[in-house]
Amino acid sequence: MSNHSLTTRIIPVHILTSSYRILGDVRVSNTGLNGLLTDSTSAFMQVGNASLARLTQPDKLVKKLPEIRLVKAQIHSASLKRRQDVGPKPITRPGYSHVNSFQVEMTDPAFEYEGVFEWPGRFDFTAVISGGSWEFLPIYQGRVRSIEHPDFSISSPAMLVNRNYIATFTHTLHQDEDEAGGPSAF
Repeated sequence: MSNHSLTTRIIPVHILTSSYRILGDVRVSNTGLNGLLTDSTSAFMQVGNASLARLTQPDKLVKKLPEIRLVKAQIHSASLKRRQDVGPKPITRPGYSHVNSFQVEMTDPAFEYEGVFEWPGRFDFTAVISGGSWEFLPIYQGRVRSIEHPDFSISSPAMLVNRNYIATFTHTLHQDEDEAGGPSAF
């Protein structure tokens, strides 16, 4: 008899490594993709129905595989179609009831990212980059571009960025249309 959790579900994911673009499906629990990526009991993850393309030719399919295993530490980012697939709020800070939205721009050795990052209370860069047990930062309304191939970009409602690769980080307080009196950044 199979010992699968009743709370698992399969979600589509778009993963970028330093050299490949991987599209496929992953099985996640109620902790979402962030829970899977930050699970310290395994350094690997499985992607089903995987399509691989090199970043040098992102639209040319290199291989289609029923399953591939990835080293989680080598993943630069993972894009999702739905915000709720990220999982529960990975960042909690006691004493803060209001969550601020920050427009962020980040770079790593291979990619440029921009989007909205949510943080409770006053922004604390040190805590964002080095605090907590999560390895991936959730970015909403995100966009990622390849540095070496700027024509290649992905826009996504939700994205997880590996904070161990982040080289630069800028942020400004993000205001909604209603607060700013005009259109938002996205």
